[in-house]
Amino acid sequence: MDFTNLITRIKNDLKNNLSDFRYEHCLLVADEAKKLAHHYHIDENNAYIAGLVHDIAKEFDDKENAYWIEKYHLSSDLYKPEFKKIIHANIGAVVAKELYSLDDDICNAVCYHTIGNVPMSLLDKIVFISDKIARKNRSPIIEQTASLAYQDIDKAMLFFIENEKSYLESRGESMHPTTLKLLDCLKK
Repeated sequence: MDFTNLITRIKNDLKNNLSDFRYEHCLLVADEAKKLAHHYHIDENNAYIAGLVHDIAKEFDDKENAYWIEKYHLSSDLYKPEFKKIIHANIGAVVAKELYSLDDDICNAVCYHTIGNVPMSLLDKIVFISDKIARKNRSPIIEQTASLAYQDIDKAMLFFIENEKSYLESRGESMHPTTLKLLDCLKK
């Protein structure tokens, strides 16, 4: 695979289809994922590409979401209003596969970057954490998560998810069941 041409093509597509904020976020996540991949000795190109495309479907409207859900027979649960913020991960994985012929490892990392999964590959974890820490302005919790990410990725995930769970509970909201299952696994 010619990564240089692929990356140029993806960046052009993202630049033309995402808001400036979302495009910049994708670049930050891609850079962070590449750094973490280097740190953990896995394929940096795959991590960069997964980080780059992770939010490819984030700004799709309801009509675009419905098109991809129906085309790929994605779970009808994705139509539920409570999944509006996370639907882009599942759709993004199939869009990335169709548009760029990306391999399953990259597409899984895109699919799992919002709520996680059990089990998760190291690439999945890197994209998950990169999405959370690749920020220009970091809160103390995000700073701590970023520091942990370069020590032990599982500890970083546990720290982040526990804090996110507390935050959601303080607002009277609950965490997605898949993330709760991941949290239980990380605690073991």
